[in-house]
Amino acid sequence: MESSLTLNRDEVRHIESLYGLTVKSSAFLGAGSGNTNYCIETDIGRCVFSIIEEQSRDEVEIMANTLVWLEAYHYKTSLLIKPKQQESYSITLRGKPSLLRTYMDGTVCQDLSEDMLRQLGAAVAKLHTIPVPNFLGNSIFYEQKKFMDALEADVDQDYERWAKSRLRNLAVESISGLPTSVIHSDLFYDNMLFDGDQFISMIDFELTCVYHSVFDIAMAIVGTCSTGGGLSLEKAGHLISGYKSSRAMEESEIKVLKTYTEYAAILTSLWRYWRYRIYQPGDDNSEKYLEMVKLAKSIENTDFTEIDDILTVNV
Repeated sequence: MESSLTLNRDEVRHIESLYGLTVKSSAFLGAGSGNTNYCIETDIGRCVFSIIEEQSRDEVEIMANTLVWLEAYHYKTSLLIKPKQQESYSITLRGKPSLLRTYMDGTVCQDLSEDMLRQLGAAVAKLHTIPVPNFLGNSIFYEQKKFMDALEADVDQDYERWAKSRLRNLAVESISGLPTSVIHSDLFYDNMLFDGDQFISMIDFELTCVYHSVFDIAMAIVGTCSTGGGLSLEKAGHLISGYKSSRAMEESEIKVLKTYTEYAAILTSLWRYWRYRIYQPGDDNSEKYLEMVKLAKSIENTDFTEIDDILTVNV
C-alpha cells in the first residue's frame, strides 16, 4: 500500500468542492492495514478523511451506510459527512473510494482497567441490540477464501499444520442456533477510544456484518484481555460482566464462548500470516501472527469454567 504524508493542493480543492467546506489545514493521521487517514481542520470542525485502499466502492458504501445506521440508533461513533449534490457517500481520490467523518477526541489504551473493560462490554452489548439492517452481509471478513488458502502456502509449515488442525477440531462451521446481531468483528484495543478511564466509543466499523454475537464477545476478549501474551481470565470476566449488564447471554453462547475465543485468535493469526508473510512479506510485522498463535494456545489450555461462574452470577 502506497501512501502520501500530505494532501496536495489539488486534492484539498477537490475535497472542498465536493463537500462544500473550507479546509484550513491537513495532517497525516496514519496508515492502517487498508486505509490512509488525514486529520483536516475545516470550517465545520475537525474531520478525518480516509482513503480506503483495498475495498471496492460498493464495500465502502456499505461502510458508510453502517455509520448512518448507527447514528440513527444513537450509537456513538464517528459521524459520516456526506458530499454535496450526490447520492453516494464516498468520493474518489487517488483512484480510491474515500470517506469524510467527524474526528473523535480520545486515546487508545492497551491495558484496560476493570472498569474500562466493563464499560467496553456494555458498549458491545448495546451494539448487539441495534436492529439489523438489510444491507449488511452475514459472513465475517476473516473467513475469506484467500486467508484460508494461505494455509496451503507452504511458507511456515509448522504454523499451517497447527492452524488447520485446530480449525478442524473447533469445527465452528457446524455450530448453529446462536443469536445473531450487528457485530463490529474487529474489537481490538486500538479500535476503541477512552478519555482517561471513561469509555468514549468504538471506531473503525469497516468489518461490520451480521453474525453470531458471541464471536464479537470472543474477539473483544482476544483484543483486550491478554497479559504477557496469554489470556487473562480476570480481564475476560470483567468484560463479560459489563456485557451482561446490558444484554443477557444465552446458555448456547456460554457453551461455545471458549471455542469462539480460540477461533477468533486463530483467524487473527491467519490474517496476519496472509498479510505479512504472503501478501506483504519482509517487513517488521513478519512474525506478528505468532503473537496470536501464543494467545490461541493459551486459550486452548484455559479452563473457562471460572468465566462460566461469572456468567451465572446476576449482575
